[in-house]
Amino acid sequence: MTSFEKFHPVLTAHYTLDWLTQTPVKQVDNLFNQPAILTTKADNLPTQILDTVKSINRVMQKVMNDAELTWGITDSETNQFVGIVTISGFDRPNRIGRIDFIIDQQAANASKEMIERALKFIVDHFNFKKVQVELTTANQTVINALTTLGFSQVAALTFETSISTSNI
Repeated sequence: MTSFEKFHPVLTAHYTLDWLTQTPVKQVDNLFNQPAILTTKADNLPTQILDTVKSINRVMQKVMNDAELTWGITDSETNQFVGIVTISGFDRPNRIGRIDFIIDQQAANASKEMIERALKFIVDHFNFKKVQVELTTANQTVINALTTLGFSQVAALTFETSISTSNI
């Protein structure tokens, strides 16, 4: 597997995905302390800015150790920080990857574009058989995005898709 360090920035039509260290800590902390759309991995967010700094450092350690990929999501036109997306599951023997995210509720419409780009990235670079997304609460915008992208609901808030070129 190639080093994850080279996988930035990643672009979509409207967003730039770059390392969290490229986003001011205050913006990340603000995201953690406002209403957001979450997956289960993002369920326990820091509540103090120093804990946010520690969290960013832990995330970047995982990236540098090729354990997960995590990017901050910024609107390319306005430069507004809108969320975080993570690809993980590289250590799972069943080859089921995960996409996790935290998206500002105001930017819920970004979810489809962001999930689609993460899924394409997985198809292009990794050898997963399936990819899962597990939400903390139902959000119809995100659920619609997931089903449009070929995910099926396999449990109350868990969605899964098999990896194939039809995902992109």
